[in-house]
Amino acid sequence: MKVSVEIKDKDIIDAIVTALEGGSNHWYNLPDTSMVLKVKGVSLSERIGLTVFDDHEAEIPVNDLELVDEEDEDADLGVISYKNIQRGLDLFLVDHFFDPAMDAEDADTFLQLVVMGEVEFG
Repeated sequence: MKVSVEIKDKDIIDAIVTALEGGSNHWYNLPDTSMVLKVKGVSLSERIGLTVFDDHEAEIPVNDLELVDEEDEDADLGVISYKNIQRGLDLFLVDHFFDPAMDAEDADTFLQLVVMGEVEFG
C-alpha cells in the first residue's frame, strides 16, 4: 500500500522557523545570512525558508555553535537548501508523521536531518 500526503511549502517553512527559534538554537550558528531575502516585518527564520523555496540553488550555511565559539575549523555542519530539505523530509518521514503544528523537538530533528542528513544532537 502506498499513501501520499501533500506537505505545503508553508508547513516546511513553519517547521524550519520552529527549529531555528526554539528546538535547535542550542546547537546551530548561522555564519552568513547575506543571501537571505530581505522582507520587511518577517523574521530571519522565516526568510531563510522563503529564500530556499524562492531560489532552489540557495544554500544557507550552518555551523556547530560550540565549535564556532572555540573557532574550530570543523564547525561547518552543512547547509539549509531546497535539495537538503527534500532529503531531510524523506529521512524524517521514515519514523515521523509530518505535522504542520510540529513541536520544537520534532522540528529540531527535522532541521538536523536537513542540515546533516542525520541526528547528531540530542
